[in-house]
Amino acid sequence: MRPGGDNPPPGTTVRSSLRSRLAKPMFPYLLLLPTVGLLVTFCIYPLAQGLFMSLFRRGIVVTERVPATWPKFVGFDNFVAVFEDPEFLGVLARTVGFVVFAVPLVTIVSLLLALLLKRTFFGSGTVRAVVFFPAMISLLITGVVWKWLFGFNSGLINYVLSLVSIEPVPWLQDASMAQIAVVLVWVWANAGFYMMIIITGLTTIPEELYEAARIDAASPWRAFWRITLPLLKPTLSLVMILASVEAFKVYELVVSLTGGGPGRSTVYLIQTIYETAFRKPNAAGIAAAQSAILFVALLLLTIVQLRMSREKT
Repeated sequence: MRPGGDNPPPGTTVRSSLRSRLAKPMFPYLLLLPTVGLLVTFCIYPLAQGLFMSLFRRGIVVTERVPATWPKFVGFDNFVAVFEDPEFLGVLARTVGFVVFAVPLVTIVSLLLALLLKRTFFGSGTVRAVVFFPAMISLLITGVVWKWLFGFNSGLINYVLSLVSIEPVPWLQDASMAQIAVVLVWVWANAGFYMMIIITGLTTIPEELYEAARIDAASPWRAFWRITLPLLKPTLSLVMILASVEAFKVYELVVSLTGGGPGRSTVYLIQTIYETAFRKPNAAGIAAAQSAILFVALLLLTIVQLRMSREKT
């Protein structure tokens, strides 16, 4: 016992010990609070607000002096109207078709670029930066630049083709060619980003496996098929999920490249949702229902891809 009676009361020691024990497991959760707050504010709350809005017939702006804009509860009538709208079903099918073609293509191109640039050589950093650079450019600017390149009479691409006696290609004047042009430009703009993800995945594969394959006289193709591809499947699954989400949300590129034309052949879901909300009277609830359908489609697609990747690995 210390002289002078300086010993703390027994209860104080117990309480401080208890607080220290509780503080240690709670500290990581306290660090997560800012991120959780941002997630709730900018993701979960808007999602819940959109789902709630889809149950009402209302305008995008509610004005007390204009009764026509007041929300009117209609239940699931907005969803019924969406699925009975042939124009929306056509846009949905067109968007799915874009995803089906664009996502595998960007995955293959990104994989090929990653295999070519994974090794370090003189200037490899510069080459990677050049390939990655399109991903840093705004898609609006990308669309404007490629619209000039695809010009029918004054475009650079058709001019180069004319030098080898090839007739000008109606890249943006024909519906089918315009859809192909959107896919090609979207792949060009995103392949560098996904290439960097795949290169990161390639660096995690042990080099000893390739050395063993060379000792067994395995060809490079066999080593790729038996070593690289199986061990890279989780990374490729991540790339396909991210690419699918971005492909479903394609909008800025289309607006600046084709404007949705010719006709409405390159109008996709996001543009339809925007036009429904801001250009049709009292259709904000229908636009919210369309957004909910897009959310469910992305959720199901992500779940299916994750399950398939787990089964394959």
